[in-house]
Amino acid sequence: MKSKKLLLTALTSLAFASGLTACGGGKADFKIGILQPVEHAALDAAQNGFKEGVKEKLGDKTVEFNYLNAMASDANMSLYASDLVDANDLNLGIGTGAALALKSASVTKGSTKPVLFTAVTDPVDAKLVSDKNAPEGFITGSSDMNPVVDQINLIQEVMPTVSKIGILYTQSEVNSKVQSDMAEAKITELGLTPVIRTCTNSADITSAAQALVDDGVQAIYIPTDNNIAANMGAVKTPANAAHVLVMCGEEGMIKSGGHLTLSINYFDLGKQAGIMAADILLKNKTIKETPVKYMTSAECTYVLSSKNLEAAQITIPDSVKTAHSWSDVDA
Repeated sequence: MKSKKLLLTALTSLAFASGLTACGGGKADFKIGILQPVEHAALDAAQNGFKEGVKEKLGDKTVEFNYLNAMASDANMSLYASDLVDANDLNLGIGTGAALALKSASVTKGSTKPVLFTAVTDPVDAKLVSDKNAPEGFITGSSDMNPVVDQINLIQEVMPTVSKIGILYTQSEVNSKVQSDMAEAKITELGLTPVIRTCTNSADITSAAQALVDDGVQAIYIPTDNNIAANMGAVKTPANAAHVLVMCGEEGMIKSGGHLTLSINYFDLGKQAGIMAADILLKNKTIKETPVKYMTSAECTYVLSSKNLEAAQITIPDSVKTAHSWSDVDA
């Protein structure tokens, strides 16, 4: 009972913190729950984009957002998902784990309330949907499948003599395994040697990164991995000390320790899901009429950190600098 009271308090306070938009303090037209596994730049941006998309599409309708952060706890994720399903008209899961928790809670409770996801790499592989073009049931959303092949090509473009590329990801993150497999296949196709290391939590990221350095890799590829994204400093220290290039799956990881990427804009990604959610709430579209949204490589941005590159004593060739339009997170 005590935990339920605490959760109710959290839901109430976080709803106000995230922005209750019902006019005059009255009842909102819609209640939307947001479940996030952990706070870091990419997921925070997706959350803010989602809210923007919902508000923009709903027009004069009012909405109450109930946001919960599981703080990297699977137990919290399950508990919060269950309560959000009960409390809201529609729920958003940010990341694969959150989306799966909301799906599981919905099935357990016999609920068919809409569940949207964002920042999910492969919703079919994760068993959130069976058909990304015409989702069945009550789930759809926007995918953050990043341009893995182009990112691996970029490593070789920056380091033409690279021969061995490490891949680092968290074992429990399905989205990361999908990207790791894609990266490994591309590295092999290029005639280079892939070296894969995994971690289980935040505590062993540094040792896994150091193991890659000890293996003699010249570059490390990190997918859009929530655990590592929230702890990029654990990779930065061993990589910079050995002058190893760190290619990340998205821009937020560059700001906190990586070197460069070709990145999806997570605010825009979340906004896509927000527009989809509003359409469903307004009954303009059904779930089946709302295919999973993907961002193209052309919609991505070349991003680097001049400070992190300097700290690692890595120089990008002038030909690469002029070949692309770069955004410097330190500018």
